[in-house]
Amino acid sequence: MLAALRQQGLLENTLVVFTADNGYFHAEHSLADKWYPYEESIRAPLIVRDPRMPAAQRGQTNDDFTLNVDLAPTFLAAAGVAAPARMQGRDLSSLYLASTAPSWRTEFFYEHATIKNIHFIPSSEALVRKDLKYLYWPDFQHEELFDLTADRAETHNLATAPNQAKTLASLRSRFAELKAAAK
Repeated sequence: MLAALRQQGLLENTLVVFTADNGYFHAEHSLADKWYPYEESIRAPLIVRDPRMPAAQRGQTNDDFTLNVDLAPTFLAAAGVAAPARMQGRDLSSLYLASTAPSWRTEFFYEHATIKNIHFIPSSEALVRKDLKYLYWPDFQHEELFDLTADRAETHNLATAPNQAKTLASLRSRFAELKAAAK
């Protein structure tokens, strides 16, 4: 694709974004497919080739949280069009064009609706941070809490641990705020 754009003289005037669907479980958490808010399922690749990007920035990896809702504002901004105020997401080009790192999201709200029925694929919601993740299963009123620093595989649910009560309460509160803001 890049070769074709180069051949047509369009490469230096074209924002190219590669992304894909979210990941699949291959028996992690004893699951298959991709419907739940564990790390294996919620991540999606994102590669940006922007001709405005300084040469020194090219080829670098950034671990900031970007979301699919950021794509439309990014495309609009690259075209010189302001995103409507009601549009969720942010132009992510500041992550690679700004001379200093911009203030960026440090958490996000995740949700997935029930498919067919709760016995097939129940709904799930989460507050995702780099260090912690709070999961809520509304159909079962079940909570999970993971320390992603110590447990990247999300195998030790800390939601019922007495020493995590304060953290759990704080995450519940923030989760409710983000969920309300997503409506």
